[in-house]
Parts: sequence; C-alpha cells; structure tokens
Amino acid sequence: MTYISEALLYVCFAILTGSLLLRLVPERSRPPIHVPGGLLIACAAAIPVLSFMPIHQLASLYADEFELTYIEMLRSILLDVNAGKAWIWTALGSAGLLVLLGVRAFRSDKHMPKVALFVTMLLVIWLGYASHASSLSSIKGLVVHSAHFLAFTVWIGILFAAGWFGRSGDNWPAFLRWFSPLAIVCVVVTLLAGLTLMSMTTPQYVNSWMLPYGQALLIKHLLIVPLLLFAYTNGFLYKAVAIKNPDFNPLKWLRVEGSFALLVLAATAFMGQQAPPHTVKETLQTTSPSSFFTWLYKGAFSPDLALRATLQTESVLMLAAAALVAAGAVWSYRLDRPWIAWLLGLLVTVFAYMGLMFMIA
Repeated sequence: MTYISEALLYVCFAILTGSLLLRLVPERSRPPIHVPGGLLIACAAAIPVLSFMPIHQLASLYADEFELTYIEMLRSILLDVNAGKAWIWTALGSAGLLVLLGVRAFRSDKHMPKVALFVTMLLVIWLGYASHASSLSSIKGLVVHSAHFLAFTVWIGILFAAGWFGRSGDNWPAFLRWFSPLAIVCVVVTLLAGLTLMSMTTPQYVNSWMLPYGQALLIKHLLIVPLLLFAYTNGFLYKAVAIKNPDFNPLKWLRVEGSFALLVLAATAFMGQQAPPHTVKETLQTTSPSSFFTWLYKGAFSPDLALRATLQTESVLMLAAAALVAAGAVWSYRLDRPWIAWLLGLLVTVFAYMGLMFMIA
C-alpha cells in the first residue's frame, strides 16, 4: 500500500509542477492544454495525505516495540524525526497551496501561478529534507535529493501535462524550441544528482543486485533507457516525421514517453520503502535476498557472496537483442506506431535486464 501511495505522491508533484510551469508559458509557445482546476486541487490535497503514509507505518510498527500508544509514537516522530518535521511543514505548505488554487482569481491572475509554483518548490525541498540521503548528510543529502527530484519533476511534469491534457499538436515546433533544451538540462541534472545519491546509498552497486533495493534500482536504470530513447525521438525526429506525415500526432508519442516515466516513478517508490544497502553483507543479515536474484542466479547464495560481472554468450546475445529492439523502437516512430514502440521499449528493458543478470550468473 505504501508503495502505491509513494508513487501517487510523485505523480501529484509532477502534475502540479508541470501544469503550473505551463501556465507561465505564452499560449503561442505551447500546445492547447487544459488541466482541470479540480485535479490541481486534488493533487495539492493528496500530498500531505500520501506523504503521511510512511509516517503512519513507522508509528504503527514501533509503537509496541517502544511500549507507547500509537498517538505517543506518532507525536514523537512528528516532533523528533526529520521525516515528521518535514511532514508538518508539508501539511502547512499544502494548505497554503490549496487556498491559492481554490480562489477564483487564480485562473486569471498572471502572478498567482508563480506563487503556487514557489510553494510547490518548497514542498519538494521538504521532501528532500525527509529523504534518506538527508539523514546521511544533512546539507549534501538535502541539496542532491531535492535537485534530483526537482529536475525529474520539471521534465516529467511538463511531459504529463502536455501529453495527458493537450488538446492538439498545434504550436508543437514552438513548444519543442524551449522544452527540448529544458528537458536536456533536467536529464543531465537528474543523472548527475542520481549518481551522487547512488554513491551515498549504494556504494556496492553490483552486489546490491542481491537485494530487493538493488534489483529495483537496476530495473529503474534500465527503464530510463527507453524513456531517454523516446525523449530523443520526440525531441529530435519530430520534424522529419511531420514533414512526411502531415497527420502525425505528437501527443500520443508523448504519452508513450510518459508511460515509461510512470514506471520509473513506480520503481523509485518501491526503493523508497526498502533499506538502502550501504553494506550489502550487513543488510542481508536483516533483509531477505531478492526473489528475482535467487531465481536467476545459478550459483549457491551466501551473504558473503561478492558478485562480479563477466561477459558470457547468453548475456551478449541478450544485450544485442536489447540494442536491436531499441533500433526497432526508433524505427516505429518513423512509421508512427506508438503501441509497437511501447512494446519494443519494454523489451529493451527486459532484454537488457536479462543480459546483465546473466553476466553475474
């Protein structure tokens, strides 16, 4: 249940950020978009509810262990733990955001979306304050986690808002002129911040594949491959395809890209509820190995295991298959076959996953 609430929390942030940013863009520089005001209000109301779920889980889990009532445990978490303090500020910020989004002037006033966007950015920072990285290194963790999530949310939020709520592909070239450079900057920041976070939480990357957290991290990384693939086709192949096919609709391709972003968010949500493996051997003392890993690994499992990646025939064939279907996904864009491309994008992840797992098998 907490996995789902965490994923929905990220989607709420993305919809709010993307929708508010697009309100600041002149209509001539974006496709016609209508995000229902009720949806924005629902997202703002959902943020404190969804971000409370892990706190509720902690209070329920530790109340008996510390011989406290649920309320006493909850009070202790809210007042003494970073995640609890962050939630209080998140609840207050969300209440302010609800007021801004609810007033009638929000639709016509050109400055109120800026204020609402600023409040949303503050909520992102509080999410970073509550993160695991922030508990490891207060300033560095806060900055890196916030930058990672903010960059990804800006990129994916605009993608969601334009793809799900766009009414037509009008003004698409003008939209790409500013969105493509912005998306590239966001991708670079996301990747750099993500690598920094990984060095803090998962220093033994290959060994971490024995754990559910490491498996989710690997799958997340492999889902980013088709996501970047479709970001490339949507951003750079559009002109060539649109010239050959005047009826080409870019919105359905944006939805394909957005569906992989959703899968990345789902993997991230799963990781958020797992113990980060700072030392894999120690983590395996309290956490069961991943069922995916034990299913695919052909050797005898032991917590002392040190995994090493070596090229084998099966892994080379799988990685070659992943490269071939990736090329097929790009070709599908030229043929305007989004669902075929979506399936091929998924196969890229599956084949690459099998190829990497066979390397350590």
